[in-house]
Amino acid sequence: MEIDRKRIEAIFREAVGGRLLEHQVYGLLEAMGIPTPRFFFIPRGEAVTKEDLTSIPSEQVVIKVVSPVIIHKSDVGGVRFAANTVDDVQRVIIEMANEIPARFEEWSETSSNKPQAEIQGFLICEAVRFEDVGFGSEILIGLRTTREFGPVLTVGLGGLDVEYLTDRLKERQAVTIASPFLVAREDLPALLEPLAFYQKLTRSYRGRDAVLSPDTLTDVCSRFLQLGAVFSSTSDSTDFVIEEFEVNPFVISGGALFPLDGVCRISRRSRNEMSRPFAGIRYLLEPQTIGIIGVSEKMNIGHIILNNILNNGFPAENITVVKPEADSIEGCRCVPTVSDLPSAVDMFVLTVSAEQSHAVMKELVDFEKARSVIIIAGGIGEKEGTENLEKQIQDLLAGGRRDGKLTPVVNGGNCLGLYSRPGRYDTTFVPQHKLYQLPRKGTRKEKLAIISQSGAYMISRMSRIPFIDPVYAVSIGNQIDLTLSDYLNYLKESDDIEVFAVYAEGFPPGDGLAFARAVKDIVSRGKTVLVYKSGRSAEGRAATASHTASVAGDYRVSRSLLEQAGAIVAEDIFEFETTLKNLLFLSGKTVGGNRIGLISNAGFECVIMSDNLKNDHNLELARFSEETNNRLRLIMQPLGIDRLQDIHNPLDITPVASDEVFCLAAEAILDDPQVDCAVISPLPMSPAMNTLAPSSHHREDLNRPGSTAHRLVELFKKTKKPFVVSVDSGEIYRPFSELLESNGVPTFSHCDWAVRFLRKYVNRP
Repeated sequence: MEIDRKRIEAIFREAVGGRLLEHQVYGLLEAMGIPTPRFFFIPRGEAVTKEDLTSIPSEQVVIKVVSPVIIHKSDVGGVRFAANTVDDVQRVIIEMANEIPARFEEWSETSSNKPQAEIQGFLICEAVRFEDVGFGSEILIGLRTTREFGPVLTVGLGGLDVEYLTDRLKERQAVTIASPFLVAREDLPALLEPLAFYQKLTRSYRGRDAVLSPDTLTDVCSRFLQLGAVFSSTSDSTDFVIEEFEVNPFVISGGALFPLDGVCRISRRSRNEMSRPFAGIRYLLEPQTIGIIGVSEKMNIGHIILNNILNNGFPAENITVVKPEADSIEGCRCVPTVSDLPSAVDMFVLTVSAEQSHAVMKELVDFEKARSVIIIAGGIGEKEGTENLEKQIQDLLAGGRRDGKLTPVVNGGNCLGLYSRPGRYDTTFVPQHKLYQLPRKGTRKEKLAIISQSGAYMISRMSRIPFIDPVYAVSIGNQIDLTLSDYLNYLKESDDIEVFAVYAEGFPPGDGLAFARAVKDIVSRGKTVLVYKSGRSAEGRAATASHTASVAGDYRVSRSLLEQAGAIVAEDIFEFETTLKNLLFLSGKTVGGNRIGLISNAGFECVIMSDNLKNDHNLELARFSEETNNRLRLIMQPLGIDRLQDIHNPLDITPVASDEVFCLAAEAILDDPQVDCAVISPLPMSPAMNTLAPSSHHREDLNRPGSTAHRLVELFKKTKKPFVVSVDSGEIYRPFSELLESNGVPTFSHCDWAVRFLRKYVNRP
């Protein structure tokens, strides 16, 4: 059943000040196809009649104050019970009318404007007899419009203690968060099932039958998603936007979900028809001509950028420097002003101060001299006196596009610049010798795009993984014009990119949803998006009166929706860095399932690896086939290991295992058709293994053929199944790890980290 859109719009037109009164909220729920308690509304000053009460079947009724400013009615005595008689109901209404204004004034003492308790009337409701199962008896379902992602559904525990309980539960057990534009009805059961109350309500529990059908909960949540999709800021078919709509709580009666209390705020949609200009990104990434301003004849930021462009192979004859009273710098011709550029350049690098940026941009637009611009300048919109610069530049761009002029797309401001391998340039203002040890050796050209809101974050990751050479590395800064989603949408079809690594601090309005949609599209193409989302502080609880926002803060929303879209969301910088590196190493491997094989020569590692198989994403221990068991037995017999250990998964092959025996056993496990992936963890201190670099203190040499490291490299090249290696050891074994990594073998320094990575990797969409 679809929601009754016409009836809902009629209710919204009756709303005063953008807020629905509770009887209107009940009408909204009915129009959504959700059953409500029987109710009627009595305006203030009117008397209840016997005929009114005959519509309520319960012996008791619930009386609620109706006021546009009293949201949490229980705090001011705004919810009372009465016998279902005219005299008792009228008595309670009179008492509430007399007492609530004073109690509301006392309750709102801390409010700056101290609103008056404007009572419009009273809602008389059926007293619903509901299932009291203790924990989980009350459920919150809310819908709110977020600045970055548009409408977001929140489902979790309800009642007065919703925040208290949510803070004390594991995150995905506390609330489920979903976007109507990223999930469909059939996706909901998998999102709802982890909730702490779900099994208790939908399964038999301690001799009691299930009180709620999973389909019933799914259906109600689906109707909220329908509502959010229709009445959103991105919808062209209505002028109404639901800012927040919360029912807290829903209770269970007769197998149905009944709303007991609800609030709803709406607004009018503001239309913005300007389309995103991201097609112009091609001029940024692969320009044929470059202009630059802000280059001193002495070494300054502009001059460093010019040198970096030239050092990456961009031809000097295709570069023009805007520099008065100079003929050439570093072999590049100079012109005195922007208007003197002989023709429009594909890319213009603006390195002057923030205060000068608008004037230069105005010349570029007025004289139509650039197809794209990188604004390096820091402080735009952040330094005192530059508050309006962003808006002025945005207005300038909008005006140029509206007038049909050649108007550049803009990357920045406050950015570090871009690196483009196909474009043969680097506009970052960090000299290469400050990033890498020169000359660079063993560089791997990867199908990787790094897109980072912070330039410093971008170059620090590149410095920490110096052997990885991305196709593009983009520092986008303040996103004055081009946004994170623009780059993803432009690059998603590129055959040159398989992995997108993104650092995001925040999204412009609506761009979070655009970004998530782009992620979903990219993942559907078999590619991977890795995200580190910073800016995780809880949003101010005073910003809204609903519980929905307080239990689903900004970071929680971002992570949930990006994961639903298919992104791998890193919890910390270390995870981002190691995941990025190992995603690239595993390129070309085939994920056939989540059945894992584990092997170590240390018993404690077998236990710890097993401890980390399950969390939000699960790995299942594979059951070795009889053929594999026999093969392992033959491998272990010559050293007598079969007499020390039984064969099972995880396999503790003991410190007795030599390089050959350990690696043959690992190969046998990977060859098992019932094994989809593996963690291989050789503790290198075993005297039976050749794991040390050559030294006068011993006879080992891990570089010799037949060493564990060399055998694992060959095994990695041979198998199509993903596996990772853990080398838990001190500095003397660093050459062992480096040999593996230099040959593209994913390597961790702790076995639990290895399992956690593989858990996320294997369970990607």
